[in-house]
Amino acid sequence: MPFKYVDLFAGIGGFHAALSALGGTCEYASEIDENASRIYLRNWGLKPAGDITLAANEENMDVPSHDVLVGGFPCQPFSKSGKQLGMEEARGTLFWNIARIIEVHKPKIVLLENVRNIAGPRHSHEWEVIIRTLRDLGYRVSSQPLVVSPHRIAPEFGGRPQIRERVLIAATLN
Repeated sequence: MPFKYVDLFAGIGGFHAALSALGGTCEYASEIDENASRIYLRNWGLKPAGDITLAANEENMDVPSHDVLVGGFPCQPFSKSGKQLGMEEARGTLFWNIARIIEVHKPKIVLLENVRNIAGPRHSHEWEVIIRTLRDLGYRVSSQPLVVSPHRIAPEFGGRPQIRERVLIAATLN
């Protein structure tokens, strides 16, 4: 079935590759990094918008309607290799821009990705806030994190011989 999606914090387009292969059409992408944005344009023929805080906030909504929202929001505030300031750091608050988009457009599916550490123990409060917010917005979502790493995925499905645990948050509209 064809569907429309938005690709937030898009990088060079990993989610774009997967969703397009499944029949999706990207309606909007955002990526603040100029180099990644240039590669995204070259890979997919779509120039990502820049700063999501300008495109999706209480006064402005430049993100069009869509069926699926995907995003690998910044992990540095939650990563063990960073200062671990979580939502105390500006990049850690970008989830609220995602929540605003979800509130306005109510996509059927939301798929978010971040580092394993976002689900605790250090950031268990932020994890609970994210899950509760998605539920308050009308979504069904597990409070148990889905942890995935490339070394646990078969090579024919994109797996790689590296350990890089990521958490996927999948939410469906009630």
